[in-house]
Amino acid sequence: MTLPPDDGAPLTAEQPPGIRQYQERSLFVLLLGIALSSPLVTGSVFAREGLTPLSLVAMALTAAVWLLLGLYHYGQRQRVANLLVYVLVLASGAAIAAQGSVRSSASLVMLAAVVGAGTFLPRRSMLLCAALAIALLGALNLMENRGLLPVTDMDTGWAVWVTQAAVLLSLLVAVSFGRRRMIHAFQAQNRALEEVIRTQDELKASQARLQALFRNNPAACAVQVLASRTLVEANEAFIQMFGYPRSELLHQTPPTLWHHPPDRQAFRAALHASGRVRGMQAQGRRKDGSLFDAKVHAEVVRPGDEDLVMVMVIDVTAEVASRRELEQSRDRFSKAFNFSPLGMTITRLSDGQFVEVNPANERVLGWTQADFAGRNALEAGVWPSREDRDRYVAQLLHDGRLAGYETRMRTKAGEVVDVKVWAEKIELDGEPCILSFTLNVAEEKRREAILLNVAQGVSEEVGEAFFRSLVEHLARAIGADGVMVGEVGQHRRLRTLATIWQGQLLPPQEHPLHFTLCEQTLQQHRLLQHEIPEPGPMPLVAPFRHAPLRAFAGMPLRDDDGAPVGLLMAVWRDRPPRQHDLPSLLTIFGSRCTAELQRLRRDREIASLHGTLEQRVAERTAQLHYLNRELDAFAYTVSHDLKSPLRAIDGFMHLLQEQLDDRLQPDDHDLMQRVQDSVTRMGSLITDLLSLARVSQGQLQRMDTDLTDLAESVIRRERDRDPTREVRICIAPGLRANCDPRMAQIVLENLLGNAWKYSRQQPDAMIELGLLAATPDAADTAVPQFYIRDNGAGFDMSRADRLFKPFTRLHSPQEFEGTGIGLATVRRIIERHGGEIQAQGAVGAGATFRFSFGRPGIDG
Repeated sequence: MTLPPDDGAPLTAEQPPGIRQYQERSLFVLLLGIALSSPLVTGSVFAREGLTPLSLVAMALTAAVWLLLGLYHYGQRQRVANLLVYVLVLASGAAIAAQGSVRSSASLVMLAAVVGAGTFLPRRSMLLCAALAIALLGALNLMENRGLLPVTDMDTGWAVWVTQAAVLLSLLVAVSFGRRRMIHAFQAQNRALEEVIRTQDELKASQARLQALFRNNPAACAVQVLASRTLVEANEAFIQMFGYPRSELLHQTPPTLWHHPPDRQAFRAALHASGRVRGMQAQGRRKDGSLFDAKVHAEVVRPGDEDLVMVMVIDVTAEVASRRELEQSRDRFSKAFNFSPLGMTITRLSDGQFVEVNPANERVLGWTQADFAGRNALEAGVWPSREDRDRYVAQLLHDGRLAGYETRMRTKAGEVVDVKVWAEKIELDGEPCILSFTLNVAEEKRREAILLNVAQGVSEEVGEAFFRSLVEHLARAIGADGVMVGEVGQHRRLRTLATIWQGQLLPPQEHPLHFTLCEQTLQQHRLLQHEIPEPGPMPLVAPFRHAPLRAFAGMPLRDDDGAPVGLLMAVWRDRPPRQHDLPSLLTIFGSRCTAELQRLRRDREIASLHGTLEQRVAERTAQLHYLNRELDAFAYTVSHDLKSPLRAIDGFMHLLQEQLDDRLQPDDHDLMQRVQDSVTRMGSLITDLLSLARVSQGQLQRMDTDLTDLAESVIRRERDRDPTREVRICIAPGLRANCDPRMAQIVLENLLGNAWKYSRQQPDAMIELGLLAATPDAADTAVPQFYIRDNGAGFDMSRADRLFKPFTRLHSPQEFEGTGIGLATVRRIIERHGGEIQAQGAVGAGATFRFSFGRPGIDG
C-alpha cells in the first residue's frame, strides 16, 4: 500500500483516517479549552483594568473562538483550524499593541498560535503563519523602540525581537518535526496493520483453497502424524481408493495399506532421511484384499509442535498395464522385426530415408544394415529407377496397403530381381512412414519357369514316351549331362525306361545294381547326392560307369507300400549349377515318375489278367455263393440249437425262483431278475439271428406288392402294443413295388418299428412313408425310391457306417431296447432284391431311410 507524501495538511482527506481523527479530536479539545478559558481571561483583565483596548481584544478573541466552535460543529473543521491559528496570531499582536510591549504575556498567545499552526495546518499555511507572526513581532518591536506604542515601564530592543523570533522558529521546527515523526510512525504502524490484515486474508483464502483442493482432489490425499502414524485427515478419493469407512481410518493407526512390507519400510526410511518421497512405485491393498499399482508422493511438514506427512497416492494400475502391454508390444515387434526371415524396412514416406532395417535384408537382397544407414532407397540403389519407387508409393497411397505387390529391385551385387512387397503406411513420431516386407521371388520365378517347361514337355505324353520326354526336359532344366529313369525288376536289376547322355537318347537296357550308387539310392527314402573334388569314375550303371563325373543325384521311386519300384537319377561332368530347389525339383518329378510307373505296371497287370478275368470271376462268384450258403446254414443251425438250452435255463430259473422265493433277499431277487433279463435278451438275439439267416435262404417270390397296405398293418400292430401314444402317421396312398411280399413285410416292420421306437421321447411324434420323385430324364426307367422319415432321436452321421452292421447299436440299451440285427436284416433283404438303402440323420433331429427293391428278375 503506497501512502501520499506528507504535505503538512493533517486534516485533509488524504491523511490516514487515524491521524485525521486524532487531530480533529485535538482541535475540538483545543477549541473547547480556549472557549472556556478566554471568558475567564477577559473577566480578569476587565476586572483589573476596566474597559481598555486589552479587554476589548480579549472579548473579541472569546467571541471568535465560540464562533469557530459553532463552525466545527457544522463540519467546517479544516477552515476552523486555519481561522483559529490566524485569530490567535492577530489577537496576540493586538494584545501586545494594547499592552505596549512585546515582552508582555500576550506574546505567549502568539507562541501558542505558532504551535497550533505546526500541529493543525498544512506546511504552506504553517510557514505563512510563522512568517506572519515573525513579521508582526518585528513590527511591534520597531513600533515599541520608536515609541509608537503606549509607554510602559519595560525596555525593549532588537535582541528581544530576535530572541522572540528564534524561540518561535525553534518551537515551530520542533513541533513540525515532532508532528512529522508522529505521522510517519503512525503511517508505518498503519501500513503494518494493513499488511497483517492482508496477510491474514490471503492466508484464510489460501487455507480455503488448500482445503477445497485437498477435499476435491481426484488423487487420494491424506495427512498422517509422522511419529505415531495416526491418520489426521483423508479426502474422499483416499476413502474410495482403499475401501475403508472414514471411521476406521481417521484419528487412529490405519490398517495395513501396503501390500509389500519392504515398500512401507523404504517409504518411512526415505521420509526420515530426506523428508520427502517423489513418485515411489508400490502396490496398495484395499479392504477387500484386491491389489492395485500406485505411485506415492509425500512431504514432511511442521505446522506446529509435531511433524505431519502429506501423502498423495495415485492409482496407476491402468498406466502400468498399458506400459506393460506397450513394452510387450514393442518387444514382440522388435523380435518379429529383427528375427523375421523376410526383409523388413521402415522408410520415411516423403523421401524414402531408411529409419529401421532388419538383418534379413542381407539374405533377401544382399544389403546390410550399414549399407542403408543415413541413406534413402534411391541413394542406396535398391530401386532400379525413381519411376519404380513412385509407382510403388502411388499404389500404396491409393490402396492404403499393399499385399504381394510385384515389382523389381536391385541386389547389392547389381542384379535386378523380381520381388514381392507387403507394405503398410504407419506413423512414427508424427512422421508418415512405410513398413514394408520384401520377399525375393527370383528363385521362385525361375523354379516356376522350370516346372512349367518340364510340365509342358511331358503333359501330353504317357507311358514310355512320357519318360523319354521327361529326361530331355529335366536335363535342360537342371543343367545335367545325363538323366536316367529306370524300373527295378527281379533279382535287383534295373531296366531303363529312358536315358539321355550328352544330349542323346539311348535305348532301354538292363543293368545289375549290386555295389553301385543306384543300389545305395534305393536303400534311401529321400534324395541321395554324391560329389567328388575332381572329375572321375563313379560306381554307376552304363553309360555313366566309365565317364569322368563330378556329381550324382538319385531319387528312389517307391509304391504305396514303400517298396522300391524305380529310380530317377542325374549326373554332371562338372560342378552342378547352384540350385537351392534341386531336391524339390527331383522330388516333384520323382513323384510324377512314380505315379506313371505304377500306372504302367497296372496296365501290364490288366493286360495280363484280361484273358482269365471272366473265368476267375465265375469261380470267385461260385465260391462266394457256397460260402454264403454255408455261413447262413451255420448261423441257422447254431441259433436253432441255442434255443433249447436257453429255454432250459429259463425254466430252471423260474423253478428256482418259486422254490426259494421265501428265502431270497432283495439283492438275490435283483440278481435273479438280471439273469431273467439276460435270458430274454438272448432269446431276442437268437430270434433275430434266425430271421437274418432265413432271409438269406430260399428263392425270392417277386410280385407286385401294395406297400401302403403292408405299412398300415404294421402301424396298427404298433398302436395295439402301445395304445397310449399319440403319433402322427402319414402314409402315401398307392405305394407299390415289385418285391417279395414276405421280405417287404420284414423291411417295413423293422424300419417303421424303429421310427416308432426312436420317436418315443418326442411330444409331437411324426412318422412318414412316401415315394421320392424321379428326375424327368429317368422317369420312365427309374426304380421306385421310397423313404421313411421320423422326427425322433436321430443319429450321428460320423457313425453311419456302423448302422447296418449286425449287433451294432448307436444308442445304449438304457435309452432304447433292441439287438442291433434289424437293420442288418433290412440291408440283406434290399441287397437280395438288387436294391439299395441309405440313411441320413442328425442327433435330436430324426432320421430318414431311402430304399428301393431293384429291378424285377434279380434274386440275390
